[in-house]
Amino acid sequence: MVYFAIVQFKFNYTASLYFSTKRFIPRLDLLHEIRELAHTMRELLERAANNTAFSYRDLHIILDALPIPVSLASLPGREIRFVNRAFRTIFGYSDTDFSTVDAWIDGAYLYEDDRQRARLCWNELWHSGNSTGIGEIEPLQVSIKCADGRVLTIQRQGIVLRDIGMAIATFEDISSRKIAEEALRRVALEDPLTGLPNRRMLQDAWRHFVAAVDASHQSTSHAAAAILIADIDGFKKINDQFGHDVGDKALIAVARRLQQSVRAGDIVCRLGGDEFAILLLNLDQPGQAGEICERIIGSIAKPLQLEDNLATVGLSIGVSLYPQDGGDLHTLMKSADVALYHVKRSGKGSWAWYRGLQSVE
Repeated sequence: MVYFAIVQFKFNYTASLYFSTKRFIPRLDLLHEIRELAHTMRELLERAANNTAFSYRDLHIILDALPIPVSLASLPGREIRFVNRAFRTIFGYSDTDFSTVDAWIDGAYLYEDDRQRARLCWNELWHSGNSTGIGEIEPLQVSIKCADGRVLTIQRQGIVLRDIGMAIATFEDISSRKIAEEALRRVALEDPLTGLPNRRMLQDAWRHFVAAVDASHQSTSHAAAAILIADIDGFKKINDQFGHDVGDKALIAVARRLQQSVRAGDIVCRLGGDEFAILLLNLDQPGQAGEICERIIGSIAKPLQLEDNLATVGLSIGVSLYPQDGGDLHTLMKSADVALYHVKRSGKGSWAWYRGLQSVE
């Protein structure tokens, strides 16, 4: 849980400053807290600029008490005027490592895409044409390279105080949250044994494909795709002869060969047991699906080295085409399954189109 310190600033009638820090509370809306801090800081900075009962040193002491990294920069030169203790502790950089915001972005942002987006966000505020008021930068997720080589996933937010020519940036470490999100994503969308996409990811990929076709106003007759349903021939024999641990290794090996046999962008999924589904997208012509089937079957037919055991399996495939054999994923999978059933009955180790499709133009 990320915590944000709510700092109370109080001025008595003699214009002297004192402050008290409340107990840290769970951060519900960091941007809201930054807005509140910005309004308070504008008053404090104005006092500091006018040398009235307050100094920049007092402001730095206050910012040092905050438990999240904060940097303060002046405009329009973008010179970094201050980084707080949390900034130095979490990132490992000293006050003098980066003199400007641009140097910070160039030196610490890991990816060029992050650097470009960060510069664009700041420039839009710095050169917006408004000379007064507070400008806000929406949360931006970036990868920060720390001084010791660690990489943290950071959510950066910002405020520009145009009236006094100052910018505040906060950096929330969300690395643990991203790791947890990735773990949940993998549980939800990947097969735990092979690491292949599961049925849910297949459905997501199909929805994205259909949405892309609709958005491009492309005729479905020219948006060819295919569903392959594949079943391993001889898998039960491996389990019976060598045991389920070796059987699992066979499934992993078959999964890798399937991935190596399709094109970049095609989706190979494990449906369960020894059954797989392959989504072939954006086919130039239906005959491409047949060529991929031949390549897959040839690859799977090669012997598998499973620990100290050499085993041979085959693959049977049923193929349905979009839009000829169905307009939705469920119908296409049923059609491909019918074609697979006919292959199994006719001797296995081959592939077939869905019944009724006798030739490919």
